[in-house]
Amino acid sequence: MTLVRKLALKVSNTVVRFASPGCKEWAEGLAREVDFVESDWGALLWALGSARVLFDYREAPVDSLYELSRVAQRFAEVTRRGNIAWGILFSHGFIYSDRLSHATNLSERVGCSLVMFGAISMGMISLIQWRNRTKVPPDDDITALIRFYRSRLEYMRDLYRSPKAWITGVAFLAYSVGLMLAERGGVRVHPGRDVVIGLLWIGVALLFLHTRRINRRRLERLEVLLAERS
Repeated sequence: MTLVRKLALKVSNTVVRFASPGCKEWAEGLAREVDFVESDWGALLWALGSARVLFDYREAPVDSLYELSRVAQRFAEVTRRGNIAWGILFSHGFIYSDRLSHATNLSERVGCSLVMFGAISMGMISLIQWRNRTKVPPDDDITALIRFYRSRLEYMRDLYRSPKAWITGVAFLAYSVGLMLAERGGVRVHPGRDVVIGLLWIGVALLFLHTRRINRRRLERLEVLLAERS
């Protein structure tokens, strides 16, 4: 076996290893095809082409109500734990309220005010979500868990219509712009950090779109399973 052929097999095996659970069979099928490519360089090109699988994340398919109940239980467990992001956000708002009292120019005052507004708004929403974690059904009530899981998927699918989502988006925008304006000396003091904030915004937008697509797939599969049951 030539070195090029070995490299092609190595690439194919690596793709199979790191493929997402829902893409494993796809990756394995592409890897098997390498053996049937006669040219070593052709096999290598095929293996490199199979790397596109790594850019498509799919969860393992849920094929039974038992698996659905386990997924719903895990989702409920994560929801019950919640998070204490609201505490960090409120603390940040308090810190910038103190900085506002020592601001030396209009830019700093506007920036500190925006950070306070953004941090407190996001903190309030986070606190409401944290308090609502007690509304999650118990693990032994499978029907209620699946109903809860379904309602949350529907909510996340239609999140862009929710006033809470728009308030969070506006608050995050205010918070981000405020961080740049609140620096003593203006925006040009830390251009690198401002670039990072811009990239963070792009990352959040892409994550939102990706999560919405995944949740839409989950909801479609859940609807199929419930329809088969009825």
